[in-house]
Amino acid sequence: MNNKWDFDDENDRLVAYLPSFTYNDSVKLKEDINNAVRGKRIVYTLSEHTGALKDLGFSVEAETSGFFEGEKAIILTQYDKEERKNSKTKTENEEVLNRVREDSKQISQPCLYPVGLVQDRDLKSLAALYKKVFPKYPTNIFDPEALKKAAESDYLFAAVKNGGEVIAAASAMKTGYRSAEITDCAVKPDYRGNQLLHYLVLDLEEECRKEGINHIFSITRARSTGMNMTVKRLGYQYEGTLINNCIITSGFEDMNVWSQALK
Repeated sequence: MNNKWDFDDENDRLVAYLPSFTYNDSVKLKEDINNAVRGKRIVYTLSEHTGALKDLGFSVEAETSGFFEGEKAIILTQYDKEERKNSKTKTENEEVLNRVREDSKQISQPCLYPVGLVQDRDLKSLAALYKKVFPKYPTNIFDPEALKKAAESDYLFAAVKNGGEVIAAASAMKTGYRSAEITDCAVKPDYRGNQLLHYLVLDLEEECRKEGINHIFSITRARSTGMNMTVKRLGYQYEGTLINNCIITSGFEDMNVWSQALK
């Protein structure tokens, strides 16, 4: 398994995926800590490397089961900026999780609209949906050409359409470790309440199975009852909250990690 580094200036963070943690990785991380000021550093690694990262000032914030080809990823974080470290919505986050945990509803009715993978002809409508739903977002989902490049690389986009218009969408971002993240979830306001994300996630799960992906996870806005409820009803397990993780909607927001194995 390869190590990967993402210097994400847009979200004032470094994200590193380190299934191995070599001497060179340790040096690279130390150099970044000593020479750069970042709001947040995030490392996904295997459990045997957590001690070395804690020695560098990192602490465990969450985990995601099966991330590294079936092995659990431990997510450790380190902050240079005190304001980034402190959640602004801790009480609200807990209230959302309590509502979600108490829910026992099951979705059984069929989807009212067709669901399937996004085609090139859908990209303008997809971008328009994202512009309508999100004032801010951590990646460029507002440009049809950027969406096309993403779909040609690591992303599977699925959409619900009505008369050719994309009214709901989500994606599965392939990690390269036989796991994928359900992300970029949006529903046009007029169509909310129809459990459309439920059907989108199921469709993406099936597409991931076809590609040999055996674990899937979602990093959801901690304040969003709807999205947290959706993945919980689909059998995902809550595995922690990432504080001020990325810019979305209102600025930096806390994000919940939910995971499950694909059967």
